[in-house]
Formats: sequence, C-alpha cells, structure tokens
Amino acid sequence: MPIRCTKHVYAPPEADDGCRIIVMRRYPRGVAKWRAHGFLPELAPTLPLVHWYHEQKNAIDAQWRNADPERFGTEIARFWRVYSRRYLSEMRRQRPLIEWLSALERDFGLTLTLLCACDDHRLCHRSLLADLIAESPARRPRR
Repeated sequence: MPIRCTKHVYAPPEADDGCRIIVMRRYPRGVAKWRAHGFLPELAPTLPLVHWYHEQKNAIDAQWRNADPERFGTEIARFWRVYSRRYLSEMRRQRPLIEWLSALERDFGLTLTLLCACDDHRLCHRSLLADLIAESPARRPRR
C-alpha cells in the first residue's frame, strides 16, 4: 500500500487515508484528536531545524520570488538540499521507529498518511520521511 505524504494536517480525513499520523514537533492547534490516529513528534525535525527552515525559506521568498523567479528556483533548490541533509541526519536516531512504520505497511498492508502543516509537500520533511519509510530495510519482503 502507498504512503501518502501530500496531506495537510488541516485537510479533512478521507476514507482511503488509512492510518493518519501527525509528524510535527508540536501538536497542531485546532486539530481534534479523532482526526489522526497518531502523533509522532520524534519524526519531525528538531525545533532548531524547524526555525532554521522557516527563516531561510522566508528570506528566499522575500528576496527572490518576485524579483528574479529563476534565481528563486535555484536558491530554493540549494536550500532544500541543505535542509534535506540536516533532516535525514536527525532521522538516523529514529531508524527503529521508521522501520516499525515500514513493517506495519508491509505486514498489514496499512496505508500511511503523513500529516504536517507545510503547504507544499515537495518542500516538507514528510516527503523525505515517506521516502525513508519506503526505502527502509523492514520494507523488503520476508523470505
């Protein structure tokens, strides 16, 4: 079953969401407990990385989005590479939890929907996390 990583935490639950897991450092305001099956702050970036992410992304938006769209694309790509490296480095400590999620998906056919408040899933840690779960050694078929 797939890992759906494109869901915004405030999007209403859908029948095909499967297991909805919030992967944010802090529980989001206004989200009722019944709208998610789990809250795993361990799989979110640390608060210093969250702050760095928003600071850098906002600075790039302010400086380049309207002034030079081509440069904006280049700067966002560079920013994303650095952020990805930092986030993936933090997730090394969470390998057992990632492998457990992967095994749940593999063994029980569970669809995982990773939820976060980022507007663009392409620039959100949940897309990186989905890849980690999909590539986990626990994901390989049992022999």
